[in-house]
Amino acid sequence: MIKKIISLFCSLIFIVTCFASCKKEETTNKFFACGITEMPQYFDPQIAESVSEKMIAVNTFDGLFKLDENNNPVKCAVTDYKISTDGLVYTFYLRDDMQYFISDDVEDFFKEKGTTINKSVTAYDFAFGIIRALLPETQAPDFELLSAIKNAEKIHNGEVGSNEAGVKVIDDYTLEITLDRKDVNFLYALTQPVSYPCNQQFFELTAGRYGLDEEYIISNGGFYLSSISEDKNVIINKNTEYKGEFLTVPSGVGFYLNATTLDIAEKVDDGTYDVGFFYEDDDKKELGRSVVKTELKNIACSLVFNMADETIQNNSLRAGLVSCVDTSVISENPLKSVLPSYYNVDNSKIETLSYNIKNARNIMVKAFEELNIKTLDIEIICTSKYEDTAKALVSNWQKNIGVELNGIVTVLEENDFNKRIANDDFDIAICSLTVDSNNSADFLSMFTTDNEMNIMNYKSDEFDRLVNELKLSPNNEKAVYCQSYLLKNAVVLPLYTETTTYAVHKEVSGIYFSGNSENLYFYKGQK
Repeated sequence: MIKKIISLFCSLIFIVTCFASCKKEETTNKFFACGITEMPQYFDPQIAESVSEKMIAVNTFDGLFKLDENNNPVKCAVTDYKISTDGLVYTFYLRDDMQYFISDDVEDFFKEKGTTINKSVTAYDFAFGIIRALLPETQAPDFELLSAIKNAEKIHNGEVGSNEAGVKVIDDYTLEITLDRKDVNFLYALTQPVSYPCNQQFFELTAGRYGLDEEYIISNGGFYLSSISEDKNVIINKNTEYKGEFLTVPSGVGFYLNATTLDIAEKVDDGTYDVGFFYEDDDKKELGRSVVKTELKNIACSLVFNMADETIQNNSLRAGLVSCVDTSVISENPLKSVLPSYYNVDNSKIETLSYNIKNARNIMVKAFEELNIKTLDIEIICTSKYEDTAKALVSNWQKNIGVELNGIVTVLEENDFNKRIANDDFDIAICSLTVDSNNSADFLSMFTTDNEMNIMNYKSDEFDRLVNELKLSPNNEKAVYCQSYLLKNAVVLPLYTETTTYAVHKEVSGIYFSGNSENLYFYKGQK
């Protein structure tokens, strides 16, 4: 009888174990689908700029650090590190088992070239990748994240050579980085694609084609670039040879092109996609119970002035235009600060140019005298998304200022809008201001001299100094003062906050995004 009980008990354990194993098998090693609205043009982390380019980079590469679910930098390619007491010298001790994944496409490329490379990922690879990002010819969109590195600005401006960079390889698995100034967010910078490793031998072997296609990229992350279907999708598959800290659960991820973010929301709703982002205007659609949403009020719809234009450079003109705008007419919930609410800055003491029609008219009279003009034609460019907002602004100006000002609204396709912005071919524009960071200093840095995102062409040594102080010792008072400086000088007119919505199917877990970005991390994904 005892033998039968033992036998029955063992059978029950076997059944439960099998059930548990089956259940585990059902939720792991799955393929995930994600919607995107633009196909990546490059797979080179140092020049990744678009949402899709960065999203693929953070999943196919391991940086020195990685952002966890709480947006904290955690060790990834490093086993340990130390920071000098003055906060200027970082020493990183790297794993000695990291390797690049060599796909079949890359193998074919090697055969064509009659050579191969050392697959090991070393301190030399991280040093080469970081220094590449500093070079002016690389034009790294996120150079600013690494600008605190010793001589980074001088290298970026072509004043000194790359050999002057504060990046030093101590040995194969020890890297030392020296900064010009203390940067409390430097570890965050090392989680981003701009600081990912790049094998110099492979880079030179591609002869200028690095990151342009499957055969021209090698990565060290939990996924690798598997296939690209032009204007349709990009597939990344699980790197079965990966030995890092962040073991990959899914078998792969597909990134599928969509015309709008509303299309993405609908496809997450019906189960076609597992995850995606969409925006506030699209949120008017009521999604079903199968979707779990997380909202980020992280975008500032703002009116920006082009300081490269001699007329717009006139402070009185900008102050007059700003002072006669009643933003409550533009939106039920007008934005009173430069920073959107995502940044959790207490802006109750912020100083702005107040709405005052009489004062605005007096300022405009002064501006016309300074410019020696009697009338002014001024153009606002925007995409169709902001057409109503632009027309409301022009109506506001013409009502409060009079016939001396002729406001013109030009609605452009997004590509044409971006071209005119890039060519400084505008007076005023309405656009979305946002950055891939949860740090207020990074957002405000877009108004600093020579910043890649400074579409306003604003130049102020004083504001540059204020932002640098905020970076060195972040606090609420400094963040408020920086914003007040911009608003009192009529550099930007915030209009209202927009929302990015993260939508995930209710049966999906483990996928997370980092901070104020759409960098989705898939390595823990289950369903």
